[in-house]
Amino acid sequence: MTRTALAIPEADRTPAVLTHLSPLAGFLLPTLGNVLGPLVAWLALRDRSPALDQQGKETLNFQLSMWLYGVLIGILAFVLFSLGILGGALGTAAGAQDFGAFAFLGTFAAFFVFFVPLLLLLSIIPFIFMIVAVVRVSAGQPYHYPLSIRFVR
Repeated sequence: MTRTALAIPEADRTPAVLTHLSPLAGFLLPTLGNVLGPLVAWLALRDRSPALDQQGKETLNFQLSMWLYGVLIGILAFVLFSLGILGGALGTAAGAQDFGAFAFLGTFAAFFVFFVPLLLLLSIIPFIFMIVAVVRVSAGQPYHYPLSIRFVR
């Protein structure tokens, strides 16, 4: 599938930059602000020009993708953490004191060594890509976010 990269005219650069900065609304409305900000910006600016429509969709798709990735990682962390706690409890109840302690401590270690850094990375990556998008768009170049799922075409 090919996408046509529309150059961003001078008059549309400031609204395009604001569209890419709209996920900062997540600081005002945690959890949903980073998705609602781009949605509102895209709905307000999509009829002004094709370039603003394209950049609004890019921002919205990326934020929806990051939100979905966060939810999936959160569910995976919850399930694996719960299984570890359950395994530790069942191991202890079965009389295997060493197995129960091992499963319990292994669960906490996996949580703090794997899932916490992964969730931190998932919160830093969108900010980095947003800054790159703002720099590119302010120079008049369209920006395509990596790791995006095309929810809005």
